[in-house]
Amino acid sequence: MPHRILCTIGKEFTPEAKKILESIGTVDYATPTQAQLIKNIGVYHAVVTQLGLQFDANVLKHASNLRFIATATTGTDHIDLKATKQQGITVLSLKDAKDLLEDIPSTAEHAWGLLLALVRHTAPAAEAVSQGQWNGKPFAGMELKGKTLGIIGVGRLGRIIAGYGRAFGMKIIGYDLQKIPASVCTQVSLNTLLKTSDVVSLHVHLTPETEGMIGEKEFQHMKPTAMLINTARGKIVDEQALLFALKKKRIAGYAADVLTGETRFDQDCSGDPLVMHSKKHKNVLLTPHIGGRTHEARTKTDIFIAKKLRSTIKTTTKAS
Repeated sequence: MPHRILCTIGKEFTPEAKKILESIGTVDYATPTQAQLIKNIGVYHAVVTQLGLQFDANVLKHASNLRFIATATTGTDHIDLKATKQQGITVLSLKDAKDLLEDIPSTAEHAWGLLLALVRHTAPAAEAVSQGQWNGKPFAGMELKGKTLGIIGVGRLGRIIAGYGRAFGMKIIGYDLQKIPASVCTQVSLNTLLKTSDVVSLHVHLTPETEGMIGEKEFQHMKPTAMLINTARGKIVDEQALLFALKKKRIAGYAADVLTGETRFDQDCSGDPLVMHSKKHKNVLLTPHIGGRTHEARTKTDIFIAKKLRSTIKTTTKAS
């Protein structure tokens, strides 16, 4: 009996990856809302997904036939892993796909783009021109050459960022629980990094230990001229403390591709406090979690996760 599979990435799922999914079952390509997911999840044996939808206990209690969740992401904070384990649902992700991920610099490139846009006030300057204002005086920025770049989490993405920093003539320091090779950057304590960096870039996974790791105390250590870049997860930064730090000018700016409440937005983020702040201040730049959304990354990750799901289903079927 063929498996019934829901692909919540929808019709944009890569054609080659579609063929792989369709070789193992009947596939529905859709982009459901959270409510629609709850209503329809019960008929599916497997789901291919990404960030956006929450596979929490409320969803999973309706998933009586679900045996596999394959997420084309490295993080799994949108999936209740405790509930999936209790229900015998296998969760597949990109987390340990080292060879694949080494070939995908999309998020690191976006982080660097956010940094450049923040320090040079690119977005408000472009908006001023679109309104007919040709005046560069309000948009004087900061050069990166000679500045100190502090990287929190010096794994795959952190090391790519270190390379970009060197290319721009920056001094690179890093904080990580693992030993950082001297060829990548100078390893320092978190306090030293915060106190000495002109730019701090976050590249850690969201865990109970990293949630809120940049909060009121950490902002007090940072330079008032420092910029904070976050393409990791919104919850790594205490956004209430961040807003206070921005308003009190304890730091100079924040650029992020993530927000703490992004899973609740359902495409409308207008009421988020950081979004509201960004409308009136040029020291905050926000994008809607597009770091990994390149055509190249989409193709590679779709094919990989489809193959991984196919292999896992075949192995499980043989074993049973």
